[in-house]
Amino acid sequence: MANNISVRKSSGEKQEFSEEKLYNSLRNSGASDEIIHSIIIEIRKYLFEGIPTRSIYRKAFKLLRNQVRSTASRYSLKLAIMELGPTGYPFEKFIGALMNRLGYETLVGQIVQGKCVTHEVDVIAWKNDHKILIECKYHNLPGKICSVQVPLYIQSRFLDVKAAWERLPENRSMNYQGWVVTNTRFSDDAAAYGKCAGLHLIGWDYPRRGSLKELVETTRLFPVTAISGLNKKHKQILIDNNFILCSDLSVNPKALDLLNLPPRQLKALKTEIEELL
Repeated sequence: MANNISVRKSSGEKQEFSEEKLYNSLRNSGASDEIIHSIIIEIRKYLFEGIPTRSIYRKAFKLLRNQVRSTASRYSLKLAIMELGPTGYPFEKFIGALMNRLGYETLVGQIVQGKCVTHEVDVIAWKNDHKILIECKYHNLPGKICSVQVPLYIQSRFLDVKAAWERLPENRSMNYQGWVVTNTRFSDDAAAYGKCAGLHLIGWDYPRRGSLKELVETTRLFPVTAISGLNKKHKQILIDNNFILCSDLSVNPKALDLLNLPPRQLKALKTEIEELL
């Protein structure tokens, strides 16, 4: 049994191992109870004092992939988003596509004139009378935290752009909001500042409702890096050719020709993509 085993998070913090958390993460990926319990039994044998949580989830992913590839792809979603680098632009496109799924029109990577200076804005999203300026903070390593300096800086940029937007007659009925979206987490001070200043913060598991993890799972917007049948080199080829989402590959099936895969592997890959969508 795994009673009283301490595990080490990517931040360095230690906490007691929770089978319930592991069960829930596997359940959220769509795995059946039978598969989940078989994986937990194997994980119990694998545990030792101070084991990194990342090692546990990698082991669970490997066990899950041996049984159901598409389910394993959903389970490894956090890691998949971290693999969208090395630059932050694919993550910005991903967030733009996510906002599209939520019913917003979007522009990605825009230069916008503020009241005082110009700003490079990652994503602008709008729907009806609601307009959002979104700053994307992408990290390709676990354990990275967005400190309070991030929302402090973004709030000042948002207010400068908002002041310019409000001067335009066509924007008189608009409501504006600033967002910061990261694929990791915010410090406690950053979260407190966001609440106080009215700046909406979205992290991997923050806020409790409407976190990045929840939004991705509910919209079923999976990046190409989530495909377990691709190696790192193949994923990077797709990203370099501007294929960021699994849905991009569904719309443009010829994109897979870039990978020069044998027919059998290509067929398995198409099946996994269909199951993810």
